[in-house]
Amino acid sequence: MKGIAIFAGVVTRFLPVWILAFAIIAYFFPTPFVSLNNWTGFMLALILFLMGLTIPPSSFTYVLKQPKLVFFGVIFKWTVTVAISVGLGFYFLSDSMDLLTGFILSGSVPSATAASLYTFIANGTVLLSVTMSVVDTLISPMITPLLLELAVGHLIPIEFLPMIIRMLLIVALPIAVGLFVQAKVSQWVEKVRPSIRFLSSVALILIVLSVVSGSQQHLKENIGVLPLLAFLTVLQILIPMFAAYGMAKGMKIHEQDARAILYEAGLCNTALAAILAIENISYLAAVPAVINTVLNLSLGALIAAILAKREWRNSEAVDS
Repeated sequence: MKGIAIFAGVVTRFLPVWILAFAIIAYFFPTPFVSLNNWTGFMLALILFLMGLTIPPSSFTYVLKQPKLVFFGVIFKWTVTVAISVGLGFYFLSDSMDLLTGFILSGSVPSATAASLYTFIANGTVLLSVTMSVVDTLISPMITPLLLELAVGHLIPIEFLPMIIRMLLIVALPIAVGLFVQAKVSQWVEKVRPSIRFLSSVALILIVLSVVSGSQQHLKENIGVLPLLAFLTVLQILIPMFAAYGMAKGMKIHEQDARAILYEAGLCNTALAAILAIENISYLAAVPAVINTVLNLSLGALIAAILAKREWRNSEAVDS
């Protein structure tokens, strides 16, 4: 059992490394993972079901106690973060409607499931992060398709209603079921809780294997534009992060809360974006989401480590 615990710890602690490694493997050796393509939606639904199991009931009362913080983070996400994605996309990627749409979609989905993990590592307010993620995720089935329709619906055909239905099935429903199970069999949930982060990490790795292997041909055909996409994706992640953090500090929001808002603004659920792109647009449109998945986890982990270290230094200075 101790060996299993160590293995699970290694997987979760170094998740960005594993995602990058398996993305490279899936690119160069896609054939063994093609069979995963039909299970991508199920695996994301599993992650969100597990998220539902871990949402503390107190997160719902947190909205009433700290509405300003919750609404600031969520509204910033659905306005500024989306606007930055739209602006960068139209300025640099207007020659390819599929890449443009996929890039905008990557910034128009709810916050990443890793946001709460990195908030925890960065010594941020985890409950605020979880609460924003819950609100974010529950409203996204209506907002994401609408934003995409408004931004690029006049340029490329988008299956608006099927996208709403798909998001309800793989986003809202699994979370609702997870909350229901948590309420009804809380003792069982407590037993499996230590394994939830590991299971979510494995499911996310499988999603990366599925999406990269399925998109491999399009990645290969568009290899020349990948450096530009990577650069734009870094901007897509970091600009909202630091803009939200700066605004939060300017509003005199507590440092720990500002760190949670930072991750809400910058880390999007691009695994969901990739699935929606594949099912409603094209595999090529999933390429920006694949790149974002790798980079947002890597940058998120790096920033969390820096913030955690800075907190330690500040404490050390006070103690001395």
